Amino acid sequence: PAFPLPLEAAAARQLLWATLAARPELRFYLLPQPRPPLRLFDRYEEIDLETGILETKRDPIPLDDIYPVHMVLDDSDGIQGSCRYFKERLDITDQVRTKDMQSCCTYAEAYDKWGERLVMVASQTLRHRALIGWEGDPDLKLPDFSYCILERLGRARWQGELQRDLSVAFKVDAGKLHYHRRVLDRNRLITMQSHVIRLPSGAQQHSILLLLTRFHIDRRSKYDILMEKLSGMLSGRPGQMETLGNIREELGLCEKTFKRLYQYMLNAGLGKIVSVPLQNMRPEGGPFKTKRGTDIMVRCLKLVKEFRKKVDDYHDDDDEEVITKTVQPIDVVYEKDMLTQAYELIESWGTKGISQAELRAAMNVGKLEARMLCRLLERYKVIKV
Repeated sequence: PAFPLPLEAAAARQLLWATLAARPELRFYLLPQPRPPLRLFDRYEEIDLETGILETKRDPIPLDDIYPVHMVLDDSDGIQGSCRYFKERLDITDQVRTKDMQSCCTYAEAYDKWGERLVMVASQTLRHRALIGWEGDPDLKLPDFSYCILERLGRARWQGELQRDLSVAFKVDAGKLHYHRRVLDRNRLITMQSHVIRLPSGAQQHSILLLLTRFHIDRRSKYDILMEKLSGMLSGRPGQMETLGNIREELGLCEKTFKRLYQYMLNAGLGKIVSVPLQNMRPEGGPFKTKRGTDIMVRCLKLVKEFRKKVDDYHDDDDEEVITKTVQPIDVVYEKDMLTQAYELIESWGTKGISQAELRAAMNVGKLEARMLCRLLERYKVIKV
């Protein structure tokens, strides 16, 4: 629930200060220099609700990161997280409160004395619980790197963090970040969804939006959500199809929106329009014949393949694929691009095809590189996965 009092009021600030100062899970530290003020921004201020694309009117100006990544690694006390002045900060808890948990000064006095150098730090247990949520496993042990990612997502709350920005903040490439992120994904601590920004030049930037599970908000376009709903509806119907009229009525859409929806389904290869005798669709109805004696036909939308969220491609399977037969390794020619050699390998396997794990073994490449090769070949429409 929202805090009911205005934070600008001196009385509200004093109430919070007195309450927090008396909490044994919190300690107070003095930084070597003041921390710059936090500048809030709304990532979704200019989002197009129809398409789900962020339409920027100007080139994005990166804000100063007042929480630069300085990971605390292998701490003997079990402390995890990122803190720029972890070793330099000074513990002044004894100057803030007495041993019987009474504050030694008011909020105004503390701010006048220490200003923006004063910070509150929660215990490791409290921070861990706040990040994983009350439904999470309190005994879950996360690697230091993965914990720092989770900490950064927790700070972003409902705004979330783009994977592209995380790569910059942690100074690692997307591949390494992917493997640190999957620990959080497998334990269902985070959610992921595709995110598109259209720049003033017209170019589109694609990335993945990461959020803590407790702060998840579905940021997809309305047509993305409707396609998922329609796919689920058709998958439960006989023959995985339904008449266009009934679909529109069940979804409660106007003609313009519905027409655009099923066009998206057709363009994405998720469905196709078929003409079916009315008797096959509604045997209890009638009449089924025209005056000329021919069958009355109705247009139906048939599900070709089920809808998958775009971000599903970025999820990892917990189980590695098992290769049941020996795969003969190929001689990789380093003067020749890997994409062409991957295509030639797939072509040599003929109509039976080859699994991604077998391709990986044959070309002696890593899982991430094999996945990228297959993805690029699929994007160029020379293979089907």
